Amino acid sequence: MQEYAQAPRDRAVAFVAELGNQPVRVMSQPGIPLWDGISTAQRLLAEGVMLRPNHRVLHLGCGHGALGVALARLVPAGSVDLVDASAIAVALAAETLAANEITNARVLPDPADFGGAGDGYDAAVIVIPAGRKFARRWLVQAYAALRPGGHLYLAGPKDEGIESLVRDAKELCGQGATLAFRDHNRAGIAVKGTTAGSPPAWATEPGIALGTWHDFTIDTAGRTFAIDSLPGVFSYDRVDDGTALLLDALAGPPSRIPAGGRVLDLGCGYGILGLAAAALGAGQVDLVDSSLPAVASAARNLAAAGFPDARALASDAFGAVAAARYDLIVTNPPFHVGKGVDFDSARRFMRESVAVLAPKGQLLLVANTFLPYEPVLREGYRLVEQIAATSRFQVLRAADPLPVKEAEPATPARRSFAPGTGPRAKRRREDRAAADDDPDGVLPRINYR
Repeated sequence: MQEYAQAPRDRAVAFVAELGNQPVRVMSQPGIPLWDGISTAQRLLAEGVMLRPNHRVLHLGCGHGALGVALARLVPAGSVDLVDASAIAVALAAETLAANEITNARVLPDPADFGGAGDGYDAAVIVIPAGRKFARRWLVQAYAALRPGGHLYLAGPKDEGIESLVRDAKELCGQGATLAFRDHNRAGIAVKGTTAGSPPAWATEPGIALGTWHDFTIDTAGRTFAIDSLPGVFSYDRVDDGTALLLDALAGPPSRIPAGGRVLDLGCGYGILGLAAAALGAGQVDLVDSSLPAVASAARNLAAAGFPDARALASDAFGAVAAARYDLIVTNPPFHVGKGVDFDSARRFMRESVAVLAPKGQLLLVANTFLPYEPVLREGYRLVEQIAATSRFQVLRAADPLPVKEAEPATPARRSFAPGTGPRAKRRREDRAAADDDPDGVLPRINYR
């Protein structure tokens, strides 16, 4: 299990929302999908699951933990295990459970070989992640963890593939149906059969089947690296064009890696930038990512490449390495959270990078050419230059960092909502939308009692 560094509390918010007909105090922050509210998918699941008081429940895609609270309240004599692929979400969900004094639920890590805390769950509840193969991996994990006759619930937006995933769940389990519609979201249910049949072909694919990885090779830095990766990791099955450009810039000539220097791969994914840095002569290499599947992949690849002293750490930005000082930071910063666009994370990476650099340290960053990152870099560095470019991507070098300004620690803020914009107002709008989606009040269902 990877140790997770707590997020800076100046990014934290707390708000109260109604879910499952009860108020839930939610602890959250930017960096996870829909961090500042309750999604329609979460509401559909809170309203649609059929649980008995003593049921054991597995909840995949827990986010900030609000739905986990609602589920735990439905099973006072049972238990709920919460899982998410984001280290940020894992920490926030634990805080949300504590804030609501929930004692019959816990947050579990999501390592590559997750199979639940033992089998025998009565129900699995999934808020679908971005990416069908990643979602299929969770379906396979949930199916394996359920007892025969257990119920698998899932929900998400139509534009993120929920209809296809409900069909996948039905194919995997043997029977299933759509439970409810609302605001362009759907919830579905599938029931695990009492006898095991042959799994669908997609459920046996490497990276989706339990205990498997998607493997490929990358030639860079004078070596051929064998890569194991998982769906849910950025560009999990190939080298994306931006990272390829940054790899070329690192290798040179001349090499950008300081001999014996300290290098940080920020937002490491499966770890190829850190692997290249180690192969090119770095003395210390740390790899950090908020994605738990990415950290698991990177750790596995470092070990396979023979770099036992390099570290892969779960971290919200620089949280896990805040006390370190590096000669070089390399990064292909994200600008998506889930399927949403989020430039704030990349800007945060750039602004906070100065604090972990040595006085003569530098930052190498690759980004789409249309992204306006140079002005942000100039806030913290005296020198900013482009050192490589294609029609789509550019590599920026930032050097000669400015002194870090001391700042007073901020106090966590309690989120407030303007009239008509809060959770209850949103719920009323969703209820009106539900009537439009199902004007006759007829939804296909199966008997799952």
